[in-house]
Amino acid sequence: MVHKTADTELSKQDKDIESIADQNLFSGKCVIARRQYNQMLSACRENGYLFKARILRKIGTTYNRQWRFREAVSLYEESEANLQKTEENAERWNEWIELQIEYHYCTMHVTMGIFDEVRKSKIRAIIKAYGTPLQKIRYSFVIYTDLLWKNKWYNLPDESIVVCQSLIKAGEAEGDLLTKLVAQNILALAHLFRNEIVKAREVAFEVLDSLTDTQLGEETIRAYCTISFSYRKENNLEKTREWIGKAYEVADFNKNLTFKYLMDSITGWIHLKEGNFQKAKKFALLSYNGMSRRRYPFLAFSLIPLIAIYT
Repeated sequence: MVHKTADTELSKQDKDIESIADQNLFSGKCVIARRQYNQMLSACRENGYLFKARILRKIGTTYNRQWRFREAVSLYEESEANLQKTEENAERWNEWIELQIEYHYCTMHVTMGIFDEVRKSKIRAIIKAYGTPLQKIRYSFVIYTDLLWKNKWYNLPDESIVVCQSLIKAGEAEGDLLTKLVAQNILALAHLFRNEIVKAREVAFEVLDSLTDTQLGEETIRAYCTISFSYRKENNLEKTREWIGKAYEVADFNKNLTFKYLMDSITGWIHLKEGNFQKAKKFALLSYNGMSRRRYPFLAFSLIPLIAIYT
């Protein structure tokens, strides 16, 4: 039996809690947001399937942002199960699209880039029929991730640059600063993976010039990491040390540990170049141990200084 999507009207308190949790998620405070969303699950009644699906998706996203993909996928699957109990209308399809964008991204990481092509075709068709302009923009991030996996995170094709540039233009057209900055940062990353080092650094500097919102700190540290890696790839020890120092100053490791492990890897390289093998090994192992848990796409960054140390 398919149930109607009309959920029980939320109280003002519940609406306030969800709004605050959404802001915490946006700011990268994933643990706090997750606790608040979990509190809201108790407000779900038996027929509140659409509401429950939305909250489960958001809890999954708190794990997704922390690169805890398996935990995220489990919650996304539970969210989708609740959506299947609702009737097909615009409201339901809107939530389904939001879920699939997150679900697709996580599943690619969990399955090492393998994703059901049938589901992918359905996502494209539903987004075309029901998706908002912002949802269509966000799905382009999934396309970019798909390109990363297909090309083993190395020597990305020209298509990856085109996708990033179209995302930047779309963000500008929608007046969405966050979308634009994220797209610029992944464009910088694409150039870095293509070994276009100077271009990568130029785009990262453009991001820093555009940053005015202190809540967008994750984009700041992302740009700092790209700049640090660009100088490391050029074997510029002085500049690498300068920018990694800035990165450590602004990083909030409670939001995203991935950046800490990336910086630990670069710090290991710095100590290696300085001839301090003990410290080089210490930071390289910190990076490797952290990356090997949930962040395997970046594991190669951790292995580089370890390989150099042991050879």
